[in-house]
Amino acid sequence: MDEIEFLVAETFKHFQENFQKAEEAPSANASSDLVHPGLPTEPGILYHIQKSPSVFVIRTLVSLNIREDYLKIVGSPEDYPSLRLIDEKSVDVESRLKFFLVENHYQAEVIHDQLNNRRFPVDEEMMCNLSDPGFSWWLARKDNGLQVSFNLSSHHDGNTIKLGPLGDRELATKSFLQFGELLSQCGLSLTILNEPNRVVFEEEEKLLIDDILDLFEIGVIGNGLTDLFRLLSKKSSGDGVMESLWYYFQEIASIRRFWIQVQYDLQTPSA
Repeated sequence: MDEIEFLVAETFKHFQENFQKAEEAPSANASSDLVHPGLPTEPGILYHIQKSPSVFVIRTLVSLNIREDYLKIVGSPEDYPSLRLIDEKSVDVESRLKFFLVENHYQAEVIHDQLNNRRFPVDEEMMCNLSDPGFSWWLARKDNGLQVSFNLSSHHDGNTIKLGPLGDRELATKSFLQFGELLSQCGLSLTILNEPNRVVFEEEEKLLIDDILDLFEIGVIGNGLTDLFRLLSKKSSGDGVMESLWYYFQEIASIRRFWIQVQYDLQTPSA
């Protein structure tokens, strides 16, 4: 099992455990179940990947109900020109249209704002240099923690994981600085170091580091981080920093999960 397959498997496992109701939800159109079994009624992203040998573009649409919007689009793709599902090729629309579930529609809005209609190189590693550092964040494990870089480091190796475009880098630096200050106030041992173009997470006792790793690697907020934010909410000064950080972590997780799925789609013939 390669890296993408492993990450997809871990992410799907998370959704099977937490979004089982999506598959069990009663259908609003029983006849469509025979043709489109398992379409969820949850919010998410409907998308189409246009790929050439060197670049790809993600066309996205925010949906409050995947089932309803999917059936509308398949029935009348010409009414959704932004998805670019129709061209001179004779290709089944359903082979192009894909969907991705989110916990709430705000996460879908974030994914749409970050990735819709953006052009990405297929082989980013071959194009990165000092003048064009690329769009992705990169993860590298360390002895007592991990490092997230906002460009491709010259000393990356085979253990470096491309995380994809997880958001604005200045916002990330500011948010991780605030998170480190909150942890310090609680007396926790997780250290966050903001350095030029990267942030380093270190923890001797390794109470939270695995959850931080899961956040970036597979886009999942674990029980440790969830419990931490519950604790922080009780000690919050009411200035909104803690709440903003919680939503920010959710945004990172949802974009990361979506990017894993996109990378998997790119490896399939229909992408």
